[in-house]
Formats: sequence, C-alpha cells, structure tokens
Amino acid sequence: MQTLFVTGTDTNVGKTFVSCLLIRKLRTTGLTVGAYKPACSGAESNSAGETVWSDVEALRSTMGDEYPLDLICPQRFHAAVAPNVAADLEGVAVSNEMLRTGFAAWTEKTDALIVEGAGGIFCPLSNDLTVLDLATEIGAPVVVVAANRLGVISHTRLTVERLRQNGLHVAAIVLNEVHASESTDSSLMTNAGQLAHWIPNIALLKVAHGSEIMTVLEHDQELTNQLLKRAVQ
Repeated sequence: MQTLFVTGTDTNVGKTFVSCLLIRKLRTTGLTVGAYKPACSGAESNSAGETVWSDVEALRSTMGDEYPLDLICPQRFHAAVAPNVAADLEGVAVSNEMLRTGFAAWTEKTDALIVEGAGGIFCPLSNDLTVLDLATEIGAPVVVVAANRLGVISHTRLTVERLRQNGLHVAAIVLNEVHASESTDSSLMTNAGQLAHWIPNIALLKVAHGSEIMTVLEHDQELTNQLLKRAVQ
C-alpha cells in the first residue's frame, strides 16, 4: 500500500479539498484508494438534523461511499477545537493506540492511502502526539498544503524545514487558492515564485480557487515518489 501524508501549514488551508483531488486523480488511474483521518473535531448538523463531520464526509464521498466512517476516521469529536481538547470536553481522551491501529487497519485494503492530518504539523491529536509525531511514525512522503495568501512563504518554509528535520520526505507543496481570484491580496501573484526560489528542488503545484486541476509549476524530475507523479499527470 503506497501512502501519502497530507498536512497543512495551518487550519483552513484546504487539506481535505486537496486530499479529495488526489483521491479522484488516483482513482482515474485504476488504483483503489483509501483515506484515513486519524482524528477529527468540529461537527455540524446536516439538513436532516444528523451530526456530520464535513471533512470525513467529503473523503468518504470521494471514495464512492465504499468505506465506513469508523474506518476513515475512528475518533470524531464535536467541538471545533484541537482533537485532544474536543475529546476532553466530552469527558474522554484521544487514544494513541487507535491513532496507530486506525492506520494499520487500511493495510492490504487498497493500492494507495491518503492520510490527512488536522491543522498544522504541531496540532495536537492526543495529549501525547501531534500531527508531526504521527507523520514521523508512519514515515510516508508528505504533501504540504499551503493557502495562497500573505504569510504563506514563512509558514511553508517553517513547515517543510521541520518535516525534513524529522527525516520525512516532502514530496510536494500544493499552493491552494482558498479565496476567489478577485481578492485584494497582492501576494497571490508572487507567492508561487517565492516558494520556488526559497524551497527549490521540490514539486510545487497550484490549485486555482474551486478548481479540479492541480497545475504543476515546478517539478523535481528526480522525485522517487511515483505515487505523486501518477496523481498529478
């Protein structure tokens, strides 16, 4: 099972949107693809009054509703705060063991697995483990999703450098336009060039607002991550 770990520079940068894009692209190649979100917080009510977690529902829908929620995300909490805090508000704790066994449960079920973290790399998943800790244990190549807005250069460099310090291979940076192009943020036109300059020799992709297309801006031809290459071609 080939695995990609999708993380972000922060919350609300489009990790789930990009994860779903990757899943759809991989499925078009004939691969069976799974998605694992170790822990999720921030529940909503749908039109039927049912409690749902929009990120988890988006992942499940993209996979064709083939897999149960408990396999995709076995630990779900209501409050829109870090998972460990949301769990505490419910009088429980995020299980470190379940974080690990939830990943292992996908072994041999699919050809490829997209693991999506919560928030940024230092977001707590449990009272003991952060997203970075779990990513390091899994050891898969990492895709960093960064919002195309002012501040993205520093946030992305810090994220990539820390991932590399932990021995992880950063397979790509996806610059996601989270706001419509008519935004007054003048950095939108220069962020990609700056990221390519300050973080060279790495795949750099861009997603326009609401687009289904991941445009390859810069691509390291020596990347060994065939999964990502297959996903963006």
